[in-house]
Parts: sequence; C-alpha cells; structure tokens
Amino acid sequence: MEKRYCATLEEFKTAVAGYGPGVLYRGQTQHYPNSNGLPSLSTSFQRQGCVPELMIKWTYYAKRALQHLVRGWKDTSDTATNQAILQHYGFRSFFLDASGDPQVAAWFASNRFESNVAITLVEDCFEDPVWLRTLNARFVPMEGMGHLYLISQKALRQSGTQSVRLSEIATNEGTPRYVRQDAYMVGPLIKNGLSGDCILCHITAPAKVLNDFAGDYNADWLFPEPSDDPVYRELLAMPWEKMRHIPGEGLEAFRRSLELPEYSYYLQKHMPPRSAMYRPFWTRDLPPPPTCQSTAAIQIAQILCSSSLYHGASTSRLILPELTKLLEEHDEISIELDGLVYHGMGTRYGKGVGIAKVSTDTVCVFEYGVDHPGLRIMEIGRFYGLHYRVNSNSGWERVPHEDDCTCGSGHAENFNLLGRVDLSLKDGELKAVEPGLYMQKGVDRSSDPRAAWGEPY
Repeated sequence: MEKRYCATLEEFKTAVAGYGPGVLYRGQTQHYPNSNGLPSLSTSFQRQGCVPELMIKWTYYAKRALQHLVRGWKDTSDTATNQAILQHYGFRSFFLDASGDPQVAAWFASNRFESNVAITLVEDCFEDPVWLRTLNARFVPMEGMGHLYLISQKALRQSGTQSVRLSEIATNEGTPRYVRQDAYMVGPLIKNGLSGDCILCHITAPAKVLNDFAGDYNADWLFPEPSDDPVYRELLAMPWEKMRHIPGEGLEAFRRSLELPEYSYYLQKHMPPRSAMYRPFWTRDLPPPPTCQSTAAIQIAQILCSSSLYHGASTSRLILPELTKLLEEHDEISIELDGLVYHGMGTRYGKGVGIAKVSTDTVCVFEYGVDHPGLRIMEIGRFYGLHYRVNSNSGWERVPHEDDCTCGSGHAENFNLLGRVDLSLKDGELKAVEPGLYMQKGVDRSSDPRAAWGEPY
C-alpha cells in the first residue's frame, strides 16, 4: 500500500487520477491504524456490535422497502442487497461503505458526522399531546487532515470480497441517497476489517483541499429529502413506539420504531393520522370494542412473540406438527407481535397472523389488521388470507378457495412465520404459561393501561 500526502488541490487531483479505473474510494475524517500500521477499515458491526432483535427488524423493513419501491426486485438471499438499506439509512451491517466517485469520498473525508437526541412536544391527530424523540444529525466542515483510501476492485475479487454497486437498485421514482453517493457495499466482513492487500493507497490531505476537490457536493444533495428519496420516506413512515422505561403519569414519550439519523426537521405540531403512536398492547387485554355484537364463543390459542421471531427469515416448512396439534384442541390460533407491522396502508397496520378452521381438514391463514390513527385503536379485523388443506401427517398443502385474497403476493411471509412458530413450540422457545396461552422467552406479557379503544372520528 502506498502512502501519500497532498498539500495542494493539484497534487491531490494528480494522485487520484494516477490510479485509473477499477478503484473504489472511502473518505474518513480520522485515520485508525491497526497493529501493523495499516488502515483499519472496519464495519459498523465490528465497531458497535450487533443487536439481533433490531437487526432482524431493520432487515425485514429494508426488504419490504425494496419490494415496494424497486423495479423488478425479488426477494433473494443476496445479503449485500438486503443490507444496503440498513447501512445507508442509519443501521449497522457487515459491509463497508465506499463510493465509485472520488469527489463523494473527499466530501466525507472533510465533513464530520454529528448527532444528538431531541425531544419535541407535538399533538397526535386527535390533539392529544405527546413527546417525540428523534435522532437529529448533521455534517460539520472540519479542520485539520482528512483521509482518502483507494480500494482495488481487482484485489477485492481475488480475495472473494463482494463490491456491489447500489445504484443498480433502481426505484420506480425519486433518487435514493445511495444513488446520489454512487455507493458501493464492500463485504461481508464478518470477523476482520478490509484486508490491507485490497488498499492501493492512503492519501492524507488538508480538509480544505478535500473540500475543494469535492466541488459542489453538499449534505442536501448527498442526503436528499424524503420527497426525493422514496426509501427514506418509507422508513420515516414507520409507526412510533412508546418508551416504556419513562415512569410517571405525565405526558407519554415515543420514539421511531426504526430510529435513524434525520438530517432535517420532519415533525409537525399537529401530526397526521398516519403517524401511529403505539402503546404496547396485546389484543387479549383489550375489552370488547364498543360496537361489538355477541358472537358464538370459539376456542383460540394465543401465541405472543417478539420481533426476532415474527420478522425472522426462514424458508417454508410444509410439515407443521405442533400447530396441527393445537388445531385439534382449538378453533383458531392467533400469533401476535408486540408492535405494529407497517404496510404503507395509511392508518391500517398488521398486528399478527391467524389460523382459522374452515372445515375438518381446511384452514385459512390470514393477517390481523389494526386501524390505529395517532394514539387510538379504532378497529381490529382480518385481512383476506389463503387456504390450506391439512392431512393426517401434519402436512399443509395450498388449496384454492373462493374467499382467497386476490392480491397475488402468495403471502409467503405469513406462511414462513408458521414454520418458525412450529419449531419454537417444539424446542421450547415458546412455552405454555396458562391454558391456551403461549409466550416466547423474554416477551413482556403486560399491556399499557392507556392502550384502549378510541372514539369514532
């Protein structure tokens, strides 16, 4: 690896141009050497650690954003693609950021990232006051020296390390930040940072030289507003969640379910109905809704689970002995998440997945939906589902039915969840805590006492 110091803009231009094509660029405001004196280019997971529950949740919504917004995108096991959203919108990953544009990297090498937590008093759509917590972020021009690292794409290939150009993930509209930044993901780097053999050169230069080389690039361009960046807009639309650890009977405080750095002020004094503010609740703890009419009693087995189980990744399992056994004793199985599942449907969210007997050998697998504008729970019902025939060997086979959902998606996520739940029942991760009630280890069984039905509006 070559080391160079460039005192002037012309020296810097000459140094960068001397390496020709096949180079990726990474800019940093600080240099971190390893024990051998080489640059330590590590991933955010290596620096800050992995929080599995949050990782699974972020990955789920990153994939959903890709499904909604990217032309021709299909759910694959391409880890680099799935983690692209995580890395570029504020969460951690096993990949290293780089750019195909040296001017972008020079800008990051001359502008320091800063963030702070902010608390803002707002009203929900019913004019009920709450505190909202956000993570405000900005880039500040720095003084002193910045650092540009030139990475060889050929050496990456020889070492078996991927370098994925994210601009290939083209959205139907707008321009995501990773396109503006000509971003690449380098990795995955699980145990160690990037090998020094892949780094062609480490250039040190005064921040002013780097900033002059970056030209007209600025934070507003590199981090476009939600109106221009559909991926950012999708992530900011996730529901707010109550901060449980704050004691007292005063105003409640909420944070984004996916807390990400925000480079502009997006809150409104009077928040719209689509900004759900979720107080933790289980449907079993709610009283019957005001409009409820008495119906025939049915036997329901309820399963309460966390995000890690609900949003986890798995393939379909067509043999489900534990769930089949539960259906022998119950008319319906309710698998519920302590949270709201965002679908981009205004004030309507998912809350869980259900299995209902239709006949002696046929069941319907569907999603429970909640109408949740602002702080209030207005309605809980069922989205249309798909039907399956269950045989004597606990095998589940898809069968057409006149009441099937017609969206055409296949509802794979709902059925894959059944496989994870079945395994969790078998291995004891889900345990019976009372007749008809099963809970995942570590899940808080309590509901917020303020979570209640709202009046019509």
